[in-house]
Amino acid sequence: MAGDSSRVEASVAGMRDYYPAFRASFVETNQGREGAWVGKVQPLRTTDELEQLLDDIHHERPFYVLPGGEVLHHPACAAEHIHHGWADKMINPHAVYELEVRYGGSKQHPRAYVRHPVIPEDKRKHIFGDGAICPYAAWQHVWSSENHTVVDYMGHALGWLIKWTMWDQAGIWIGPEMGHDPRFLLRSIGANKQCWCGSGKKYKKCHRQADEVQSVGRN
Repeated sequence: MAGDSSRVEASVAGMRDYYPAFRASFVETNQGREGAWVGKVQPLRTTDELEQLLDDIHHERPFYVLPGGEVLHHPACAAEHIHHGWADKMINPHAVYELEVRYGGSKQHPRAYVRHPVIPEDKRKHIFGDGAICPYAAWQHVWSSENHTVVDYMGHALGWLIKWTMWDQAGIWIGPEMGHDPRFLLRSIGANKQCWCGSGKKYKKCHRQADEVQSVGRN
């Protein structure tokens, strides 16, 4: 389904201002014309207040994103931070990633793919079948085409990259995790909530029926 070109244009303008290192282009897909952005990001560039930042991500508190994609401990944070032993296991916090982000302007959420380094099969976690990362539970209305652009999505993608960096280096995924089992999804997602896949459609009009079939098969 073709998207709204004005939404794509808003994302093009926002990405040009906030992530100027990303190259913008357009690609033709089965769903229509999509905006595509490719560029490198380094979410963690300093160890200053790194432990506080990781604690905030672990507890789903907000963090601060500078233009270009550097993630910092939020200056307005007033939380009492906890030391986590796993924080000491991040041996190289300054990892650099090349991302490709796609968005067609419809209700479908943007999709981000880690192009480099290639994520090996045994390290794939919270990744969709097509290789796109899964940075949030779509049914919790974290992102919507009416209110957000690709720039807003990028903040979630950067948080995912930090979590994956910890997973890659220490074998620990920080923060709460949503299950992918169809029985969990059926319990958690209301029929009129957005589907978990990020299509922007209501669950009952997207994957709910397929999840019901799979759920029966797993009983």
